[in-house]
Amino acid sequence: MSKNMTMLILSCDKFSDLWDGHIKLLEENWPDRDMETFIVTDAPSDKSYPGIRIIDAGADVEWSDRLDFALKQVKTDYVFITLDDYFLIKKVDDQSISDLLVMMEKEKIDYVRLFPRPKRATLEELPGYKGIRRIDNSCDYSVNLYSGLWKKEFMESCVRIPLNAWKFEVSLHIRAEEYNANCVVSHRNEFQILDVVRKGKLLHKSAAYFRKHPGLYEGDRATNTWRYEIKLTFQQQVARHLPLPLKNKVKAFMTRRGHQYYSDYGK
Repeated sequence: MSKNMTMLILSCDKFSDLWDGHIKLLEENWPDRDMETFIVTDAPSDKSYPGIRIIDAGADVEWSDRLDFALKQVKTDYVFITLDDYFLIKKVDDQSISDLLVMMEKEKIDYVRLFPRPKRATLEELPGYKGIRRIDNSCDYSVNLYSGLWKKEFMESCVRIPLNAWKFEVSLHIRAEEYNANCVVSHRNEFQILDVVRKGKLLHKSAAYFRKHPGLYEGDRATNTWRYEIKLTFQQQVARHLPLPLKNKVKAFMTRRGHQYYSDYGK
C-alpha cells in the first residue's frame, strides 16, 4: 500500500542541471519509497524520469506560489519536501520513514525536520520515541526548508502570501508559532544529504564528491571561492555558538553598517 505521503522536490529551470544527479541518487538510495514524486519547477521541461512527474508552476510567480500550486496537486495528507540541491548520499531505510509517518499520525505532529540544526531550537525528547525531540518554534529557522515531513494542512497555511524562497523560509517559524504547530526534529539520520550549491555555485565538498562519483553532474557551474566558503563557515559557527545577547549586539552592529538579514523579515 502506498504511503499517505507525496514527495515534492522543489526546483526551478535554472537548477535543472542538478536533476539528473539528484534523481539518480534518489533512485539508488531510496528505490522503495512507494510514494508519488513530483519535481516542482517554473518552466516547461523536456526532461523525464520514470515514475516522476514534473510540474510547471509558472515563471511569473513567487517561489511560495509555485509551492502552493504543487500542493494543490497533492492528494495525500502528508508531504515529504526536499530541494533540488540536496543530494541523497546514503541508503534510506524505508521502514524508518514509514515509522515517522505513523508517529505523525498518532501524535498529531505537523512537521518533522530531518536535519539536526539549528540545535538551539531543540527541546526535550518526545516520550516513547528515542532520537525524536521537540522543537522550540520561537527560534529563527527552527522550521526550515531542509528535507522534512510536513502535514499538508500545516504547509498550506504557510503559503498565504507571495514570498521568495529566503523570506518564505524565515516566515516558517513565525507561522508555526501562530499555528501552534507541533514540530519535532529527528536525530536518527534517516535522510542524509550532500548540500550541493550556494549562491548558484558548487560548494567545494560537492565538487569533490562529483569528481569522486563521475556521471552525477555534467553541468558547467563554477565552484565558490575558498574565501567565500571560509566566511560562510565562520558566519554559521557564530550563529550557532555565540550567546544570544552577544549575537544580537553583533547583528545590530552589522545592520548599522548596511548588512541585511533575512531573519529580520516579518519582525
